[in-house]
Amino acid sequence: MDIETEETSLSTVVYSDTAENTNPNLENGNVTKPQWSNRFQSIIAVLGFSVGLGNLLRFPYVCQKNGGGAFLIPYVISTTLIAIPLFILEVAIGQFSGKGPIKVWAICPLMKGIGACILSISCMVIPCYGVVFAWTLYYIYNSFSTVLPWTTCGNSWNTPRCIAVGDTRRNSSMYAQLKPVQAINTTEYRHDGIGYKNINTTERVSNAFDHTSTEQFFQYKALGVSSGIEDLGSMQAHLVICWLITCVAIFLCIVKGIKSFGKVLYVTALMPYVLLLVLLVRSCMMPGAVDGILFYLTPDFTLLQHPQVWLEALVQVFFSVGTTWGVIIAMAGHNCFHANVIRDPIIVTVIGELTSVFAGFVVFATVGFLAHDLQLPVADVITPGPGIAFIIYPEAVALLPLPQLWSVLFFTTMLMMSVDSVAGNVETAIDCIEDILPRRYHIRPVIAAVFMGAMFLAGLVFTTNGGVYVFQLVDWYMGTMACFVMAILECVIVGWCYGAERFSSDVEAMIGKRLPVVYKIVCFTILPVVLTVALVSTLASYKPPTYGEYDYPKVAVVVGWFIALVTIVPIPVTMVIQVLMKEGSLSQRVKSAMKPSSSWPGTRVRHGRRKTMEAMKDNFLFIIGLKK
Repeated sequence: MDIETEETSLSTVVYSDTAENTNPNLENGNVTKPQWSNRFQSIIAVLGFSVGLGNLLRFPYVCQKNGGGAFLIPYVISTTLIAIPLFILEVAIGQFSGKGPIKVWAICPLMKGIGACILSISCMVIPCYGVVFAWTLYYIYNSFSTVLPWTTCGNSWNTPRCIAVGDTRRNSSMYAQLKPVQAINTTEYRHDGIGYKNINTTERVSNAFDHTSTEQFFQYKALGVSSGIEDLGSMQAHLVICWLITCVAIFLCIVKGIKSFGKVLYVTALMPYVLLLVLLVRSCMMPGAVDGILFYLTPDFTLLQHPQVWLEALVQVFFSVGTTWGVIIAMAGHNCFHANVIRDPIIVTVIGELTSVFAGFVVFATVGFLAHDLQLPVADVITPGPGIAFIIYPEAVALLPLPQLWSVLFFTTMLMMSVDSVAGNVETAIDCIEDILPRRYHIRPVIAAVFMGAMFLAGLVFTTNGGVYVFQLVDWYMGTMACFVMAILECVIVGWCYGAERFSSDVEAMIGKRLPVVYKIVCFTILPVVLTVALVSTLASYKPPTYGEYDYPKVAVVVGWFIALVTIVPIPVTMVIQVLMKEGSLSQRVKSAMKPSSSWPGTRVRHGRRKTMEAMKDNFLFIIGLKK
């Protein structure tokens, strides 16, 4: 069979846009991945993953602390130059290959370790951030109480200094006399990992919630916090039950792959927007809401002269969009072959980033109302990370008529924003496992059940009295280093190993036109340099983890660095293995390991005539537009 005949045949069998291709088909006798039912479903799948708790809990705080409206300048630039190019790249390689995160890196056998890194990250992300889902479930359960339990003192978990919601003692002079206590809301929220320092964050300071009933309910009842990570204590029944429900819910979402997950997405990806709008309208009707919104948006352009503000914008974009986690590649592998790999990623990215800004209005309108009630400046009320969700919002809704209703609505919003992100990581991990094992769709439920069982057992450590310390440690170190490294490698592998010309031809096969010159310049030259600088800056800004007033012991720091390194170790290990498997001199082995595998569709079909790789000079000329 000649190349043209083979290309036509494969396009018909694998990449056809027909209804039959929504079910598993055969590609040379092997089962291929099913496709999304329609384009809208494929868009909301990625949107549901990208828009998560980082948009709701982290962005508003980061934006305000780094210049308010002025922060949007580096944020938009980072979105344009980093998030969108990476998003397009991952969607394109996932969609063109129609494979999972492991097999997709046959594009360069030398980098097959990236797939293993994705699997290891997913296995840490799922229990770590899944436990936030469990916390949310616990708050929803308690929201149906006749009296919200976090509004009163005199409970078994309260201290003598407890101040109930609505207590007239809640004023600045009272709080100024109180000694700071160990609290998650006084800790910088490290969703960006590796202890990155925010230049405007004051460490270990007391705030208006150190002794409130909402703070004590979260710390001493919901978390049952111990004295430190050395004292893990026992598993807490209420958290174990909530964590079990979480794992069962996620299992039911992904048990049949995209057939079940795709249907769930219509609710979980879209309903948060309705709920956020309802919460915003209600928040804006409260006194002080305008002050909070103005505090959120008032620009401070002087902060833009600090490089760390720009780095913070880069990191925030990185985690808001969710590139390099492997989920986008996994989701794109279910797209029809001719889905628009340029337009759709741009749509999802823009909607996701606008959601972050919109969520800021919801958060700061509520913070403004609470500051008005406490007669405190807004700056003394806002707190980063989980404190917004589990301390500030419960405090605010308790002051409203029908507090149970607003509490249920808010925590349901959180639940839906987190389920897609966690389920997306689970789907990615199972895709990786199926890439390793022979693909048999009839055993998919078994694989999913075994995997979620393993995740349940791994997550039990977060249900202990010291679980929140483990959560903080994993969150502090996990992700950033691996994500930066993998993003750099993705750009280098696709642009220089596989070849920008090959990649551009692949995109042309899918959407009928090649990549613009500006994209190739940004993605394959500028982006690797910027991300390398960001990685070095992040490591240079490192400091050991803390949790309120608690300093982690040295052994915990060592474990943290092990967590950071284990996510990237598969890359160099795989490099060595792949080179050793080849024949010839060292240079010949390296060159051979950098060639795309014959199983990669771009090599097998579109580039079957190419016997050698493009010269570096020719590839560079093509990137800058001097070679067609």
